[in-house]
Amino acid sequence: MTSSQPSYLPRFRELLCRENVPLAEAALNMSGHCQQANLSVGIGLERLDSLSREVPEASLDGVVQFLFGELGFAGDDDNYFDSQNSYLDRVLERRLGIPISLAVLTIEIASRCDVLAHGVGMPGHFLILEAERPNRLIDPFRGEFISREEAERLFSYLNPTAEFLPDYLSPVDDVAILNRMLNNLRSIHSDGKSVSNLIPVLELLMCFDQPRLDEVRQLAALLDAQGKPDIAARQLEEVADRNKGEYAQQLHQLVTQLWRRLN
Repeated sequence: MTSSQPSYLPRFRELLCRENVPLAEAALNMSGHCQQANLSVGIGLERLDSLSREVPEASLDGVVQFLFGELGFAGDDDNYFDSQNSYLDRVLERRLGIPISLAVLTIEIASRCDVLAHGVGMPGHFLILEAERPNRLIDPFRGEFISREEAERLFSYLNPTAEFLPDYLSPVDDVAILNRMLNNLRSIHSDGKSVSNLIPVLELLMCFDQPRLDEVRQLAALLDAQGKPDIAARQLEEVADRNKGEYAQQLHQLVTQLWRRLN
């Protein structure tokens, strides 16, 4: 395991296995492992609690006005692909983020105010859905309420050759949110220059029930290239052991190939 704080990785996996995944805690553990940092998850959660107590009105309007109006949280137009924009602890410190990380912040503050909001995994731009008024969404990058029609226009602007589907505005669960955050980071670090940053991201992706085979193979190849086929084999064995069928068989074949490197 590459992390200097190895507790983040097993804790992230444990949280994913819960029936109700604690989104903020999982996101903070993700941040700690990815940054290889001595991050206090407890302090991060206390910061969210503290912010929620300052919200002047227990409504989604109140939360949005407080975060994006009074406190000045905003989308990072200048350095959109800076990995710091994906880490909840850094978003809290810098008050900058990308749509999905700002959505996580908003959803978690709202939840602490007993206001229910859902993440919406629209391709190309993550949104928030107000539970009580499902025709109203939030663009967290701008800190603005938008209609479904405006969301569709935003999709068409960002994806000019793609067809908009109504399901794109359906809520997604917390596991899907965390997976998307990690795949954003995987994309950022897959430039061939950020191997040390990419490996922790892939290790976290291995915590999901059935990671994609391309993710598994990429992690194995990177660790093998670093002379760590044994570490790769152990991580892949853990994934294979909690799966069945052809998927598990393919992983076991890859594990066998990795162990052979040591003979």
